[in-house]
Amino acid sequence: MGYKIARLISLYLRFRKPTLEGDRNTIENPISVIIRKKGLVNLSNGYSIPFDIDTKRSVLGMVLFALENGIRFGHGEYQWKLDYQNGIVETHQGIKFKINKARLLDETFLSQIHFSGLDLGNKVVVTAGAYIGDTPLFFSYYGARVYGFEPDPISYAQALDNIKLNPKLSEDIVLRNYAIGIDGTIDFPMNPNDSGGSSIYKNGEFKTVKIESKSISTIINEFSIADPYLLDLDIKGSEFSVIEDVSIKKFQKIRIEYSPLSSQF
Repeated sequence: MGYKIARLISLYLRFRKPTLEGDRNTIENPISVIIRKKGLVNLSNGYSIPFDIDTKRSVLGMVLFALENGIRFGHGEYQWKLDYQNGIVETHQGIKFKINKARLLDETFLSQIHFSGLDLGNKVVVTAGAYIGDTPLFFSYYGARVYGFEPDPISYAQALDNIKLNPKLSEDIVLRNYAIGIDGTIDFPMNPNDSGGSSIYKNGEFKTVKIESKSISTIINEFSIADPYLLDLDIKGSEFSVIEDVSIKKFQKIRIEYSPLSSQF
């Protein structure tokens, strides 16, 4: 019990960060939250979120995520909405995610590391490494027609669930369980604890599953993409294969989040 109390005090101090409005927001009852199986998470801005034994972990995780990133829950401008009864969080852009399938949303919707300009209306975006559907939904929000590809079956299933929560945006999203790189079939390692960090270059650490791998040339032909605009890559080492594909010259913009996981290093 002493360890739990010390951990909660540490968290309480750690998450005293300013919100987007400039004030500070904290968990008022951290010790009670960690000890009790059912109750309320009380925030210093007056917002309270109920939890029970089944929802406690996901609710607390989302609250800590919000405090760490200066997010406030509510219905005002720049505030995120939390539907704890249905387990859904909604970003300030109005994009919905399952709470237990919402990770790294700060990168996409706050830091906007995938931002590639506001003028994406009616333009085609190919995003490889679609993770939990955050990047396809992000680009669709800005008006793009999106082709998203995610090789990890865990992330892919979560992406399907999240995209279904956004029916309007989903109209312009095509999502497939493909790896992007070279044509063929690969043994893809599945990390049950961090599906977003999975990579073929971590093979040997986890159980593998057979996944279709397709080159950018094949993707363009398969989906009859006549005028691709943006190629967004976050594929954990396989980007070194993609950049040698002659078809990337058809894109007007290329964004690469590279990783030194390739066997070339």
